[in-house]
Amino acid sequence: MGTERNSDGWDRACTIALAACPSVEPTTLIRLVDRLGGAHAVWASSAEQWLAVCRLRPATVWALDRWRQGHDPATVEERLMHRDIRCVVRGDDDYPDALLELAQPPLVLFTKGRMHAFRRTVSIVGTRRMSAYGQEAARWIAETLAAGGIHIVSGLAEGIDAVAHRGALAVRGGTTAVLGCGVNLCYPSHHRRLYDEILASGGLIVSEYAPDVPVAKHRFPWRNRLIAALSPKLVLIQAGERSGALHTVDAALDLGRDVYVVPGPITASLHRGSNRLLQQGAQVLLDPTEFLADCGLDHAELSRSGIPERWRDLYDSMVEAKLPGQLARALGQPVGRVYEGLLELELAGMVARNPDGTYRRTGTATHGGRSVVDR
Repeated sequence: MGTERNSDGWDRACTIALAACPSVEPTTLIRLVDRLGGAHAVWASSAEQWLAVCRLRPATVWALDRWRQGHDPATVEERLMHRDIRCVVRGDDDYPDALLELAQPPLVLFTKGRMHAFRRTVSIVGTRRMSAYGQEAARWIAETLAAGGIHIVSGLAEGIDAVAHRGALAVRGGTTAVLGCGVNLCYPSHHRRLYDEILASGGLIVSEYAPDVPVAKHRFPWRNRLIAALSPKLVLIQAGERSGALHTVDAALDLGRDVYVVPGPITASLHRGSNRLLQQGAQVLLDPTEFLADCGLDHAELSRSGIPERWRDLYDSMVEAKLPGQLARALGQPVGRVYEGLLELELAGMVARNPDGTYRRTGTATHGGRSVVDR
């Protein structure tokens, strides 16, 4: 079935097709779409019209025009799906509302893995050149928060980011990695195993950059604003005075997010940036269990619930008995992934299969020592 050229579906297809061009920065595309009145208008306009509304480098204009000539917007998304890359467009139901608070929200998010609602999330950032103290603090905080039902957001970078992701995975919690390159690329390359583990655990890899876009220094600050925006609270583990993590903190403060900082030794230069933030009034994080209480969560209750965080949405969807296919459609997940979750929950005694093939909760999951009984 074709997409009508004057429909919202056509504008969405054009948005994906333009955003998938690896030669155009997201900021450039946002300006073009805003000034020409939509992605469909950008696609239909001439190169001369692009130049009339935006100051563009000739190489950018040439690359975008050549890309347009070689692609049909109606097929770009399908081709990306064959590469296991999903497109979430501004205006889609599963586009994170938190990103709309940005001055320039991404037009498209390219994702691999499981998209989720970003309801209970905390972003954790810090220096690439972490100390042993910073490493231990990041691990303790990430593990405690993830075990308490918090989804951890970070950037897959060397140092604190990687420890935060691994901490969440260690307790079978959820985590999202926001990249400053194409979502199909792993940077740094030696984090490939971590990249794969995030996906295998039901986590998410996300980028605003088109697939195959390589790493570049100027892309990290732009990426950092997404890490800041996706969570209502940001934790800075360790940062020197010139750490890139401080850019993420600035973005979070500009958005009105709560910023927590782990204090460090006053003699350590790698803590000088984070300690300076405490001096300026940032909230101090001394104990992650207290932080959970600030989030309105109780670590002891949530950690005893027995429901793995990656299957929480699946379990919550089973208010009444449903077939696996119904659950897959409701969650927007492959049926095979749903069966994987149902099997794990069934083996744990939390769900049971009915004679008609539907699955139901058993009521054995507990919260604070009390059984969760279906009504």
